[in-house]
Amino acid sequence: MTNDNNLTRKKMKKLVLILSIIATCGACAQTETGNSGTLLWEISGNGLSKPSYLLGTLHLKSGDYFNKIPGAKASLQSCEQVVGEINMSDMLAAQMKMQQAMMMTSDTTYRMLYSDEDYQFVSEEIASLIGVGLDQMSMLTPSAIQLTITLFMYAKYFPDVNPEDAIDAYIQEEAKKKDKPVLGLETADDQIRVLFGSTSLRRQADLLLCTVRNMDKMNEIALELIDGYERGDLDKLYQSIDSEICPATPAEMNALNKDRNIAWMEKLPGIMEEKPSFIAVGALHLAGEEGLLSLLEKAGYTVTPVKR
Repeated sequence: MTNDNNLTRKKMKKLVLILSIIATCGACAQTETGNSGTLLWEISGNGLSKPSYLLGTLHLKSGDYFNKIPGAKASLQSCEQVVGEINMSDMLAAQMKMQQAMMMTSDTTYRMLYSDEDYQFVSEEIASLIGVGLDQMSMLTPSAIQLTITLFMYAKYFPDVNPEDAIDAYIQEEAKKKDKPVLGLETADDQIRVLFGSTSLRRQADLLLCTVRNMDKMNEIALELIDGYERGDLDKLYQSIDSEICPATPAEMNALNKDRNIAWMEKLPGIMEEKPSFIAVGALHLAGEEGLLSLLEKAGYTVTPVKR
């Protein structure tokens, strides 16, 4: 095994941890929601004895940012349990499964997926960003490499973020300090399937090629996404993702966002009825006709922005 391969494998554990908190909504339709100016929402009515709260997160934001969100700290304190996309402890316990899902199958190689010209191009572009090319990363699926590229790109904007103290992990740790239960809307297997099992290797390779061909535009979109989040502008978040130049197919979009929101809504009423809950999920799951805010209102709840 080469030194570069050793280096790559040493990074795997940290990569698994970061992937467990990365945003997984890849593309969503542009929708003017009117739900802008806040990241935190109170959920009341429809038989709830006490309100619950829904926070949209940007997964690689530092935990310190949580305390800058108006009303977030007080809302968390008022709730009896925390709900995330996944319980981070469950994902960490599934590191081996995650690593296995990130590995290429033995019957497929990048030389099979790319022409010689595209192979060389992708390899050189990856190496310029993360220091190793396809020869050294060949054990990883295209999806795993693409997520690695995304992480390196966002590291420029969040250079001091410790994955163990990113905002979603921070919220769950704060709950544990107060002996509050932490629930996950999905299992580790669910998240692994969304990240690595929903598309073919050929499709993954095409998306990776598109990504490295358009890195400048990807960086612009990342800046728009961060700006929209920091201003609590859900519409801007949607618009920045809608400008994605390597868009997901409708089926892929449904798997990433719509289907997950619907599945979560089957669980949330019972969770909120049992205990007032602080729910923290990726902000891109909140807005739009198929977002949680709209689905909660359609289910009979009153959803109110928290700006205090």
